[in-house]
Amino acid sequence: MTVIAQDTNRFSNLVKHELWPETGFCRKEVTVNEATAKTYGVGTALGKTLAGGAGVATAGTNTGNGTVGAITVSGTAQLGTYKLSITTVGVNAGDFQVVDPQGDVVGLGRVGVAFSGGGISFTLADGSVDFVVGDSFTIAVTGTIKYKIAVQTATDGSAVVAALVVDDYSVLATTDTKVLCLVKGPAEVSKGAIVLDASYDTVAEKDVVYASLETLGINVLTTN
Repeated sequence: MTVIAQDTNRFSNLVKHELWPETGFCRKEVTVNEATAKTYGVGTALGKTLAGGAGVATAGTNTGNGTVGAITVSGTAQLGTYKLSITTVGVNAGDFQVVDPQGDVVGLGRVGVAFSGGGISFTLADGSVDFVVGDSFTIAVTGTIKYKIAVQTATDGSAVVAALVVDDYSVLATTDTKVLCLVKGPAEVSKGAIVLDASYDTVAEKDVVYASLETLGINVLTTN
């Protein structure tokens, strides 16, 4: 993995405005952990992933007595509680939807068929008593959010830029390390001072990065 070469950035080149800089309102120390040692200069774009994720299902006050099988949690999952709700029923069958901790529907599934969506995977098994509409389960997802240099081809969630480094850091070990970042707005940054991995090599891919920052309230300026 390589990083696009450029002169060392300064904080003033990157951040043009932020709300309450004296209190660090828009900044946060994030935990960085990479497979190999990296250098993080001002403006380095980071993505985040869920490490050590695990999920535990709890049945609601259900009529059906089917159960959620083993849960696999990927790096794209969210911390918090997902909800599974039965939407249609049938003999030894049924359909359900899964809603993530933000309240967004991340997938539809069927009883007895492997489900994958929103970063979690499992199979809802049929029981001796069929489910009825409204039966539900909660799935509590735990783990640790860690950051790494965003790479466009990453599949663990870190392809989505979620932070910009605001201080220079030398080569870091592969153990957990704290790095100060701009993680939210209101703030404005210079596009030219954002340091992207070389895998973001098209205008469209870079535009996705800038759009991700905008959703965090970080306005990307085209002027220096």
